[in-house]
Amino acid sequence: MNDVTEEAAQLTPVELGRLRDLLERDAIRRVVEGYVRGMDRCEEARARAAYWEDGHDNHGPFDGNAQEFVPWGLAAAKESSGHQHVLGQSVIEVAGDHASAETYFVYYQEQGRIPLPNVVHVLAGRYVDTLERRGGEWKIADRVVAIDWSTVWRSDERFPMVDDFVRGDWFPDDQIYQKPHSAA
Repeated sequence: MNDVTEEAAQLTPVELGRLRDLLERDAIRRVVEGYVRGMDRCEEARARAAYWEDGHDNHGPFDGNAQEFVPWGLAAAKESSGHQHVLGQSVIEVAGDHASAETYFVYYQEQGRIPLPNVVHVLAGRYVDTLERRGGEWKIADRVVAIDWSTVWRSDERFPMVDDFVRGDWFPDDQIYQKPHSAA
């Protein structure tokens, strides 16, 4: 690699534009990921950080200011014995300081880990986001949650030896916040 000249390492204007686009889309994807991690780990500050103070969220039964949605959503989540979002693909379009993003998700919410039966509610849909860059930072200005399907699973069984694993938890007790594993 030492044979690469400085001239060969220069980006063309087209390549530089593509790199900028990738960096912007990565920053936007990280906003969505930060929201999900905040909600899944019940880390309110991280979830709030995904939205502008004047942001709006239409989350089905909640339709209003996004900063007010976060504690409402966390209170509902804490009524479950466990919950998790799994993100899929994102289609992100950037136009200056504005962007649109459609990110697929599946949300699992477990009720009644003990005693059985175990009940899991599942929602699958898309976050349809409008984002704005203010002061060089991307955040969600408007979100609509579109649900594509849902189901409920009930079972009198659990995964074999599940109790032998470290149990996932909420902020600040989850393993992700413990040293030396902290990636917070």
